[in-house]
Amino acid sequence: MVFSFRQPRWVAATSFVGALFLLPTLGMAQSSELDALRAAVKGMQQDLQKALSRIEQLEKEKTVDSAKLGQVEKSVQAVRSSPSAFNPAIGFVLDTTAEHRAKAGGDFNFRAAELGLSASVDPFARMYSFFTGSKDGFEVEEAAAITTSLPWNLTAKGGRFFADFGRLSKFHPHEYAFVNTPLSIERMVGGESRADGVELNYLFPTPFFLRATFGGYNKMGAENERLDDTKSRAWSRFTYLGRLQSYFDLTDNHSFELGSSLAYTPSLRLTDTFGSDRSLAGVDLTYRFQPVGSTLYQGLTWGSEIFLNSERRPLELEDGTIAGRRREAWGGYSYAELRLNRSWSTGFLFDYAPSIDSPSLKTKGYSPFLTWNVSEFNRLRFQYSYLDDKVREEKADRGHQFFLQWTTIMGAHTHGFRGR
Repeated sequence: MVFSFRQPRWVAATSFVGALFLLPTLGMAQSSELDALRAAVKGMQQDLQKALSRIEQLEKEKTVDSAKLGQVEKSVQAVRSSPSAFNPAIGFVLDTTAEHRAKAGGDFNFRAAELGLSASVDPFARMYSFFTGSKDGFEVEEAAAITTSLPWNLTAKGGRFFADFGRLSKFHPHEYAFVNTPLSIERMVGGESRADGVELNYLFPTPFFLRATFGGYNKMGAENERLDDTKSRAWSRFTYLGRLQSYFDLTDNHSFELGSSLAYTPSLRLTDTFGSDRSLAGVDLTYRFQPVGSTLYQGLTWGSEIFLNSERRPLELEDGTIAGRRREAWGGYSYAELRLNRSWSTGFLFDYAPSIDSPSLKTKGYSPFLTWNVSEFNRLRFQYSYLDDKVREEKADRGHQFFLQWTTIMGAHTHGFRGR
């Protein structure tokens, strides 16, 4: 009985002593688990930092790769946008006329056979050239390189090309809506505005098209004989050009193209005893009516240009000596072309061409014309002209004249917006 009475106390004491020994052990176990958790969290933080560093490195590599990819895509786009990826686009134009001039007689006129080449060079430039053969010989009419990737809306051109003066003087004769180059352009510009030199264009960031052109050339005008295109000279004897051109839509059917040009040559040597500066100014206006509900083959185009030439010209006095007198000559042309359908168009050209030496003497031309586009590559045009000539420089520049023009195209040949 004594033993039974003391047994609970013995059990309690034993439990108390056991707890005293077990509590430190449990505390040590919890402390070890906490340290393990801390170490695991620290390891995860280190792994996260490594992952973030790797992500940052990959982002940098991606940026570099994107830049390289952009350059590759730009090269691919340049190649795709070229007329031909690795072989130049080639076109050939034959332009001939059968003509009769009352004061000069008849002629089968081999006007020109023109070979054109064009292609992109790389993402930064493209090139084009035109080689022309005619009864007067063979020549490089144009051969120029044009930049395609300059910043600030700039484009540069260098080589031999048609200077950006006026409108029609930049066209090849077979591109006209009529047969012949207006006499006002022949006498005042010197025919096509061909020039050896450089040009810089700037496209203004305006809601409508506005472009400025600045150029420097040996001379301007294929038939301009005031300067020798093959000789070196002082920079004051070069020709410098400025032009401002704009295009805007009045409505969906009506649009205007307006331009002003100034070509200035500071010094010309006209004789052994005197020289002169020369300025040639021009204003050109083109109106187009293109019905939205119609096709591109119907509509009306009206184009006009006015020129003012100012320079000293040689004048023979009564005693036989040569003196210089400043002459200012006004001239220009105006034409309208009505496109009836895909095949037929008709129009009228008025030309007002003064003499540079005697501006009071002028040649006035009146020319109705009719065009039949047999296809996109084959065209016939009939034109009648009457020239009221007071200048009397060339017999071919007066009286009644009749022309039948045949123009054929082979290969790639397009003039884009200028053909509208």
